[in-house]
Amino acid sequence: MSELKYMDLSLDEILKNLNRCKKVVVEQEESIGKFRDIILSASNRRVSNQRKTTIFLAGAGRSGFVAKAFAMRLMHLGFYVYVFNETIAPPVKEGDIIIIVSKSGKSNSITQIVEDSKIDNVKFLAVCGNTESDLALKSDARIVIDSLPQTLVNLEDSDIEKFMDTLPRSLTNFETDEQTKTKIENLPRKSSDLTNRELTKSISDLPFEIRGISNIYRPLELILMGTAFELSALVVLDALVNELMWNLNLREKDLKAYHDVLSSSI
Repeated sequence: MSELKYMDLSLDEILKNLNRCKKVVVEQEESIGKFRDIILSASNRRVSNQRKTTIFLAGAGRSGFVAKAFAMRLMHLGFYVYVFNETIAPPVKEGDIIIIVSKSGKSNSITQIVEDSKIDNVKFLAVCGNTESDLALKSDARIVIDSLPQTLVNLEDSDIEKFMDTLPRSLTNFETDEQTKTKIENLPRKSSDLTNRELTKSISDLPFEIRGISNIYRPLELILMGTAFELSALVVLDALVNELMWNLNLREKDLKAYHDVLSSSI
């Protein structure tokens, strides 16, 4: 394995999750088809300049970036699109569509949108990671992307030894503190050399600022927090764009006509 082995391991885990996206489409074909059809029912300036329907998108945190990426593609396809909390977003009205991207479907900002948008004939579309969430249950169509269990990997003893040998020289604030340097140098070079209780005692003897060194003995998470869901949602929605393109008889050259050339040149 390369010098970037933990990056390689992380990529392997990310790819495992992305490979499951195909299974999501196969198992949820009916629901995704309904999701697609609701979007296609929205007003589209390529078909008519009469605007009867607006599509709104929302997501909290990194899921919000996924929602914005999909919003951009919907705009390229010719739909009238806004993202919630943008200063130029108009109010939701009867007949509009709201698409929400949220792994849990329970964040305060997301549930508030659902509660505040109780307008007749508003369609809710959900991209979420929990079938039983309020968001999923209240939606008119949903895409549920459940991530694989979090994968942890223990650092190899050679990595611990390398880290511990270089650490004293990198702690410039403690270069003159021989006692601290000695304590660090005396910490184990193997993950199995200390029990959790012994490790806690050894770490507690170190200055507070560098007690985080104990993480070197703990398993490393290969996929952080909601990353698997967010990347999978981005990929599934990007693939859905191609399905929408086919239904609208569009090609990439058509989408480029709606591309923001000015911002791209900055």
